[in-house]
Amino acid sequence: MNTKEEKITVRLHLSEEERAKLKHDAALCGLSQAEYMRQICLGRTPRPQPPEVFWELMQALYELHHLFEQLTVCFPEAIEEQRRIERMVLFLQEVA
Repeated sequence: MNTKEEKITVRLHLSEEERAKLKHDAALCGLSQAEYMRQICLGRTPRPQPPEVFWELMQALYELHHLFEQLTVCFPEAIEEQRRIERMVLFLQEVA
């Protein structure tokens, strides 16, 4: 009987097109093909990793948020803009 730590080998026959899709989809998610298949078997849907521009945007939003935070001392109305940035960051984190 296999324990949770033991791994077994499973052979899978795919067409060349299916193999290419598996390789492509796993790479998009930053996973090995084996880990991608494990995730699928566990009922999870691996999601593609965000592109570098996503992280650049997030960094810019964090910096903008910080600047608005500094402005709130002199301009209390900047608090609403700061909150809008917070909502945008939360939204982007959810969809990424």
